[in-house]
Amino acid sequence: METSIYKSIFGLAARVGSLEGYLYVGKDVETQYLPGWLENINREFSGLTLDVRKEIAEDYLEILRKIAAYLERLYGETDQNARKARGMVAAFKE
Repeated sequence: METSIYKSIFGLAARVGSLEGYLYVGKDVETQYLPGWLENINREFSGLTLDVRKEIAEDYLEILRKIAAYLERLYGETDQNARKARGMVAAFKE
């Protein structure tokens, strides 16, 4: 069964929002899950139709920037997850 576009958008929003919230608080983040979390977000956004990606692009990029900033603040610039998030932002702008 194919997932509806609405369910896909909801899933992406839930994952992005919950990651941003955990990082904002900055405690009790289980770092072993961060690489998979970032990859899931990236994959889910890429899986949306071009029209939907264009529609939500500005808001999505803003949250990605926050996630990258929180990761850098918590774990430093050289942290693999911070680098991954910065890479997602950079790739998005290209």
